[in-house]
This record gives sequence, C-alpha cells and structure tokens, in this order.
Amino acid sequence: MSGKKLVCFHLFNDYSGSPKVLKMVLEGMLRKGYRIDLVSSKGGVLDELLSYENLHKHTYPYRFSNNPAMTMLRYCAVQLYTFLLAFRWLFQKDVVFYINTLLPVGPALAGRLMGKRVVYHYHENAFVKGAFYKTLAFLMQKLAHEIICVSAYQASFLQRKKGVTVIPNALPKEFTDRLHPNPETAFERKTVLMLSSLKEYKGTREFIELAEKLPQYKFVLVINDSEENINNYLAANKLHDLTGGG
Repeated sequence: MSGKKLVCFHLFNDYSGSPKVLKMVLEGMLRKGYRIDLVSSKGGVLDELLSYENLHKHTYPYRFSNNPAMTMLRYCAVQLYTFLLAFRWLFQKDVVFYINTLLPVGPALAGRLMGKRVVYHYHENAFVKGAFYKTLAFLMQKLAHEIICVSAYQASFLQRKKGVTVIPNALPKEFTDRLHPNPETAFERKTVLMLSSLKEYKGTREFIELAEKLPQYKFVLVINDSEENINNYLAANKLHDLTGGG
C-alpha cells in the first residue's frame, strides 16, 4: 500500500478475531510512522490503540440486536454515515482506504467514487453464508483494488484472481512470547484448544461432539460471547451436558 495516510473502516469494535488481527496490523503500521484514521464503534480491542499519537479515531454507536430487522437498520445507518464521513478525505492525496471485513461497504463505495485506493482485508468466507454476505463479496470484488485473504482456501472461492493476496492471520507477539512449545510434552498432555465464536460455520458444535467421542483427550473451547448466549447455544444444540459445569 503506497502513501503514508491510511483510513481504516471496521464496523463493530469488539474482542473477536477480525478486530484483533486489525489491531496487530495497525499497530505495526503506527510504529513505522503511518498516520492512521480509524473509523469504528467504541468499546473493543481497537481502543487499545488510542495511546498512539499518529492515530485518530472516529467513533459511532453500534451494537447488534436480537431483532434481525433492527440489526439491519443499524447496519444501513452506519453505512450511510461512513459513506458521508469518507468524503472528508476527498482532497487529501495518497490516502488508502483500508476496509476490514466485508461489512463496511459504504466507505468502500465512497473511496472508489473519490478515486482513492481501496484495500479489503477479507476475513470471512462469504460463500458458506447467506445471500447478504455473498452480495457483499460480489461488491468487494468490484470495488477493491486489492483483496487480502487469510487463506488460499478462502481465496479459491473468489471469481476474481487479479489483485488478490493471501496473508494468513497471526497470533499477537505478546501471546506467542509466553509459549514454550515442546512437541513431546504437548503430545503427552493431549489437550486440544479451539478459539472461536458461536457461529455455526465455525465448527463449534463439531468440536464439542469430538470431545464427547474422544474422552482420552482434553478439549478446551474458548468462546467469544456472553455466558447467556453460550448457555442458550448449548441448550439449543443439546450440548449442555458436555460443559462439565464450566
């Protein structure tokens, strides 16, 4: 990405995988001297970047709702807001619009209308989801100058091949520095760890079912969600007896 001015758009700032990966990307660029404007909601992992003087954050209120219609209404309102906000960079040169996930389509469209370079960081696989995400993936392939995919498997679903780069996600350095991998002792512990959300396509249910079928192994599942939602999910899938009270 050319230029020293980055404007990054991310819909929902929480503690899930995509904003955590974005935090690592932005932190590396901030340390290299990039000036970054970050447009996202408040209250998540991205707020940990506010100590950097060369980052300026534009915040809006956003949260999900149990009512799908309300969630879609809020989503559309944010797209309109960020579409209009994007024009504040109309007359600034060497500006790159960095779109994190498929969801911020409003600013991506604004970026193309202004002639800015638009880069998508494509975390999800839209083609295992519904029509809404498939539509967003279609628009991404039309709007992006460059698409960063997190795996070759994910990229293989895209019709577009030009301007597609594969960069696998990484773990934070502060996390890996605490690890002391030893293949022999790791095998003896027979512990399987999965970090996930409650989305069905993530394989959470299959992981729990494997734990039931392989009692000789210890399965540890770390879920990014509230305790209430986790209990509801386990009950709905008749998996509550596998939690062991934890």
